[in-house]
Amino acid sequence: SLKAVQAFMILAIIFSFVSLVMFVVQLFTMEKGKRFYITGACMLICWLFILIAVSIYTARFPHYFTEPQDHHGYSFILAWICFCFSFIIGILYLVLRKK
Repeated sequence: SLKAVQAFMILAIIFSFVSLVMFVVQLFTMEKGKRFYITGACMLICWLFILIAVSIYTARFPHYFTEPQDHHGYSFILAWICFCFSFIIGILYLVLRKK
């Protein structure tokens, strides 16, 4: 299960990078008034991969929530923060117009 979490997080990083490249490409090649659909779609795919990875990790290691001496650590919290931000950014790219 940890290999699946690693795979989905790597895919999320790849799609996040693809989204950044597509944003730069669309910024310079797209006409005014168009929306960043491809960039938003890549970020929403990134969001989905983060959701799957963090859900697998949470389901696989539930004892971290019940035992007080164990904890997930900062990377688990950062993964949930990235999950929220990637969803917000994906929606914003779909709504954003080039002026």
